[in-house]
Amino acid sequence: MRHRPLPVRLPAPGRTAANAFGRVGLQVAAEIGSVAATPGHTRTRAEAMLEPLRRIVPFDAIWMATLDPERREHTQLAARGYDDATLRYMAGPEMLVDIEAVGLDRSGRTVTVSDTPVPKEELRIWVDYYGPAGFVEGLGVGLFTADGRYLGLLAMMTGTKAHPTRGERELFAMLAPTVACAVDPMRMVATSARMVRHAHAGVVLTRDGALLPLPDMPRHPVVERGSAVLSVVTSYLAQGAAYVSFLCPHQVGHLRITALPCPPEPPYHLTAVVLVSTPPDLYGLTPCELDVLGLLVEGWPRGRIAAALRMAEFDVAARIETAAAKLGAPTGTLATVRAAREGLYVPRALIGLHPDPGLRDEPARDARSNPATVNRVVAAIQARHGRRWTLAELAEIAHLSPRRLQFEFQRGLATTPMRYLEGVRLARAHEELSRADPATSSVGRIAERNGFSHLGRFAASYREVYGVPPSQTLRRPR
Repeated sequence: MRHRPLPVRLPAPGRTAANAFGRVGLQVAAEIGSVAATPGHTRTRAEAMLEPLRRIVPFDAIWMATLDPERREHTQLAARGYDDATLRYMAGPEMLVDIEAVGLDRSGRTVTVSDTPVPKEELRIWVDYYGPAGFVEGLGVGLFTADGRYLGLLAMMTGTKAHPTRGERELFAMLAPTVACAVDPMRMVATSARMVRHAHAGVVLTRDGALLPLPDMPRHPVVERGSAVLSVVTSYLAQGAAYVSFLCPHQVGHLRITALPCPPEPPYHLTAVVLVSTPPDLYGLTPCELDVLGLLVEGWPRGRIAAALRMAEFDVAARIETAAAKLGAPTGTLATVRAAREGLYVPRALIGLHPDPGLRDEPARDARSNPATVNRVVAAIQARHGRRWTLAELAEIAHLSPRRLQFEFQRGLATTPMRYLEGVRLARAHEELSRADPATSSVGRIAERNGFSHLGRFAASYREVYGVPPSQTLRRPR
């Protein structure tokens, strides 16, 4: 299977790519883009980029690494020309102190030994390692994602002041975003997330329990820090589960929660992606039956289930028999196996969260009851998210009353039409802020283009979802 090379940003208008970098530079740019688009392991892509980079700058040593922000250490992806002692220092936390002093973790511009903003004699990496090794000049560039996350560093050293030249620096700076894309650990996480059908929100769990936003997907209240759902997920993962899927009671129905382990890619601090999606066909199972199945999945005997749910034991037996019939299983044991395999149960920690206990014996609602009406509104919002939609206008598109549309959205997407609209607007504004040039764009104009009439409310909503003010995203290095 052939893979389309990732685009590489060419020089500004007025300077042709050929004049700026020559034929070799353009060939290297195309080769780096092709390598970056290749699937597989991060280290394999990193190694494959070293020789093309050498054709730009004839380096004597090179180092490419990604940062583990929780350990404040870099994980080496590829290296040439450094001795073991130097590599150990570069991987440790003291190297990050040098990087922060130079500012490579804050800006995507290239920095050479000659123009470092602090004297090289104040940098331990130079005094104890680079200088004694005989290096004379060098170049470093921070690797950043499109939305401004610092990923790591690409650094090379030479034994002559002849390199890197100004043109070589410019080409390195041009290639850095493509190199960053090739080594971004979120890349494979996002690919895994796209495998879960109907997922509409999610987060990424780290080794130390932090939550990170999932690219191109909003967050959801049920998977925020301290939520019961995250406690269930972390408990299952701690028990060695390779895949987690269950139901969570929410508003008028249930949500499907899916947790997938993150691929073991450097720097190894991402552990799992947790996704929220509309539930599958629930086969007419009632909330009470889903609760009973959840306790059976955890190995509870019928007597204990009866005591926990305040039911007679014969009632529990009847619910198990009914659930088995709905699932097409000849026995309660096989029904439990199928429920566990397909995530058709509510875990013990989430039992009792159903907002309306009076509905526990009515069939649990799923997202398939009336998808066409919701899909028409979703398509209209996606196509014209900047329009000042009203609930009445959206209801007219669906050929429903506003109240019925609210109900269908809650049932199908676990949100309201207007909240869904705001989520789409925030995601589109975030994409535009990440790409925009702060010299020619402003937060206000971008917010207005994406349907936000009140800048203060936009800024507050944006910060709640993305953790930073929109102005910070706009100012981040590209």
